[in-house]
Order: sequence, then structure tokens, then C-alpha cells
Amino acid sequence: MRLLTLPLALVLLLGFSSAAHAQDVEQYFQQNCSACHSIGGGKIVGPDLKGVLERQDRQWLVDFIVDPNSKLDSGDPYAQELLAAANNVRMIKLGVDPVLANALLDYIGTKSKEAGAAAAPVEEETSFTAEQVSAGRDYFTGARSFRNGAPSCNSCHTTASIGSWGGGHLGPDLTAAMTRLGGRRALTGWLGIPGSATMSPVFRDHKLMPDEIDALVAFLEAENNSGAADAPSSTANFLGVGIIAAIALLALFGFLWKDRYTATRIPMVEKSKR
Repeated sequence: MRLLTLPLALVLLLGFSSAAHAQDVEQYFQQNCSACHSIGGGKIVGPDLKGVLERQDRQWLVDFIVDPNSKLDSGDPYAQELLAAANNVRMIKLGVDPVLANALLDYIGTKSKEAGAAAAPVEEETSFTAEQVSAGRDYFTGARSFRNGAPSCNSCHTTASIGSWGGGHLGPDLTAAMTRLGGRRALTGWLGIPGSATMSPVFRDHKLMPDEIDALVAFLEAENNSGAADAPSSTANFLGVGIIAAIALLALFGFLWKDRYTATRIPMVEKSKR
């Protein structure tokens, strides 16, 4: 009996280790991939990953997961097809190594077998309330703080109604963000796990709450549906205002100092007459 104890313990240990590894991979997928991809749930931002191993070579997929830009910048036809389908939104480099990439593909393969037919895209019939739109604007501008400490959106972005002076320009104008991403579902997923190299590290530890995401989506949908163009560049505005302000200041100084030589010139003239 004692001789069987060690092998049995090893088998149990390996079984628990395998289960824990599978759980870790699933957790990684949910935290880093599910905002843009489903497995049998239809397209979000990126493609539905159900059956992806049947559509492309495994090594190609591993290489793409590890470094998406290497495939995209090489002009690879399939990578370009994926980019076009994602409205030119690039998948970011997440720091995944080949081992994790293969584990993710194994997880996707398993879930693909469990998933039924791809679900139809969620109908976006429910209208947001005016209160949600207003709350979203407050979250965007920082008038209302996110509960997990995320920075306000206008520190890097702006929209048409906020204008070039009311927002930042580190990131793109978000007036038409919903159209660029491909709809309400895609925008909601993106805000849940922002998939950009700049935003991902910031929001990883400061995730937005579901009601905050809904409010932001409501505001950005209203901006998108307003038909307004992106906010004008602040460069021209800044230059114009700067020129006008400089002229105004020069005129003011000229008025205030119009008699600036009186104290020296008049006494010198009077002295020369003596």
C-alpha cells in the first residue's frame, strides 16, 4: 500500500496542477482577450475565435498572438484581412510568450468544441436615458470620478461637443469612436478592457464599473449620432488666440506707457534751454 501512495500522490498533484493551469489560462483570456473576442458569441471588436485553429495554421496564430505587429507590418494577407474586419483597430502586444500562446489556443480549441453556433450580434434597440448620457459626460470630463480611481477620459481625449480646449490630444478624438470600433457592443467591450498600449497598463488596476461603462457608452453614442465632425485641432486655435493676445498686450502696454519718457526727456529739454 505504501508503494502506491507516492505514485497516487503524484497523479493527484499533476491533476490539480493541470486544473490550476487551465483555470489560469481561462482567467487570462477573460481579463485580456474577452473584451475584443468571443468564442462562439460572434464578432466584438476582433473576430469570433471559435474554430480559429481550423482557419489558420497554429504556428501562424502563435506568432500573431506573441507579436501582432510583426504580421501586420509584414503585409501578410490574412493579417490585413483581420485588420480590415476589425475596422483597422490593431491588436496590441500583450507580452505573451509562445508557451502561453499555445495554452490559449488549446483553451480556445476546447471552448470551440463546447460552443454552439455563433450567436447573432446583440440587437442595440434599448435607448439610453438622458441621465446616463449626462453621467457619461461627467465621467468623461472628470466632473464625476470613477470609483476605482481611473483617470478621466478628457485627460487624453476629446469629442466634438467638448471641443479642442476641453480635452486632451494624447489620444484620438472619440466623437466617432462607436463607428470606428463597430457598434455599441464593441465599444462596451473595449471600455471593459481597453486594448491599447497606452490605456491597458493604466486601466488594468483601475477597471471601470459596468454602470460607468454604460454611461460612457451612452455619452459616446450621443456624440457619434450627433453627426458633428471631430473637434477642430487646438493648434490653429492656439496660434490665433496667441496672436490676438499678443497684439492686445502690446496695445495695452503702449497705452499704459505712452508717457514713459516724460520724466527724463522734458527735464533734459528744459535744461538745454538755460
